Formats: sequence, C-alpha cells, structure tokens
Amino acid sequence: MPLPTLYKARGVPMKRVVCAICVDRTRGTTQRVRLTHRVCVYLCRAHASAEFQMRRGGRDFVRTLMGIWRANECLTLARSRALDAHLERFTGAPPERPRPGSYAWPTLRRSLEARYAAGATPAAVSPDVHARLADCPAVPPSLRTIQRWHHQRRWLTRPP
Repeated sequence: MPLPTLYKARGVPMKRVVCAICVDRTRGTTQRVRLTHRVCVYLCRAHASAEFQMRRGGRDFVRTLMGIWRANECLTLARSRALDAHLERFTGAPPERPRPGSYAWPTLRRSLEARYAAGATPAAVSPDVHARLADCPAVPPSLRTIQRWHHQRRWLTRPP
C-alpha cells in the first residue's frame, strides 16, 4: 500500500498552502492565523475557527500544534511561548492595573474584533477606521493600537 504524500494527493490544492494540521486531507482554502511572538500558521477553516482554538481551554489547539512542531523538530522558543500565551488567555487572571487610553474605544474595539474573527487584517481595517473617525474631535486609535487589538485575539476568549 502506498504511503500518503502531497505529490499525488487528490483534492488537495496544489498551488495553495495546506493546513498545518490536516496536511494531505486539506479541503478548501487555508488562512494565516497569527499567534503571539510573531508566530503564524496556516490552517483550514475548521482548525482556524475560534471554536477549535478554544476547545478544552485551548489545550487541543496547543497540544496539536506542539505535537506537529515537535515531530518536525521545529518547536522553537518563539513557538513554545506563543502556545503558552494561548493557554494563558484561558487561565490567566484579568489585569488589575489602570486601563490605557486605547480602552476609551470599547465599542470600536468590539466591532473590529468581530471583523478580525471573520478574517480581516489590521491593514484592511485601519484605513476604514481612520476615514470613519476623521471628523471626530477625539484622536482615533493609532495603527499600532489596531494591530495590538488584533494580536491580542480577545475574540477567542469571549464572543465579539
């Protein structure tokens, strides 16, 4: 019986990146999922979903990626820290320090997090935000704040 490979796999998109978890069983398109510590991974729609990433307190997601990266001997310090940060999102206590100025936009942040959960990127969202708030007397959030909101991935721990 032949061993499975991507070379002759049927139904696998040849010109697109395969899901890091599904590999030769990838169906449909994949999307780039950004973790903390500048770690990115391409996942299919099912594995990129918030439901899968939150399952069992994030442990399924972390254990799966950790196993894949260990098997390929590419579990780097940054990847390990990104997985640890993913778990801490579900177990860590909320901060007790005063909130910075960027928290003055809670409604905007929730609407952006809903767009991020649907796959939007900070680069696509930022021009829209600054155009919409151009006439506002308050200073809108900076591009860095919008990027930070995306990287914190709060839509995984609570619905947007």
